Amino acid sequence: YGIFVYQEQVMQAANALAGYSLGSADILRRAMGKKKPEEMAKQRAGFTDRAAERGTERARATWIFDLMEKFAGYGFNKSHSAAYALLDYQTAYLKANFPAEYLAALLTSVKTSLEKAAIYLNECRVMGIRVAVPDINESLSDFRPLPDLTSAQFPLGTIVFGLSAVRNVGAGLVEHIVAERD
Repeated sequence: YGIFVYQEQVMQAANALAGYSLGSADILRRAMGKKKPEEMAKQRAGFTDRAAERGTERARATWIFDLMEKFAGYGFNKSHSAAYALLDYQTAYLKANFPAEYLAALLTSVKTSLEKAAIYLNECRVMGIRVAVPDINESLSDFRPLPDLTSAQFPLGTIVFGLSAVRNVGAGLVEHIVAERD
């Protein structure tokens, strides 16, 4: 549809329109990623000159270069996008089928960041997952799901707050509390 999606497409356009070798096209792609004004001016002139020599109107070649340059701000390598798509699929599956377990793992992964934890705690609320306050009798070091504790208000279960996420409570104290309780 005339939109660059992958970095490789920028390289193909440079190859097809301006006769760049794939090695030269890769240099162009890297220059776009670094966004150095002097290097970009040199690349722009080279691209438009070479494209014009090969029969593309100079204004059109400049327009295409502008599209490629704009794309460079968010462009992605095709092989990386496939791996990210697989990860997205797997995490979406976990969130849809094991929501309490998934969010407990996310909360554990950000337990030292109040801002990030707040986002996931809100997601629990929106999804109908209860997050129980830290409990000396139930909590472990990390957040953990208790999916058997469901109710009409919290149909997807409960997550017990991890003791290590409590401010000013160190790992040694948490280990001691859990060991003493057990």
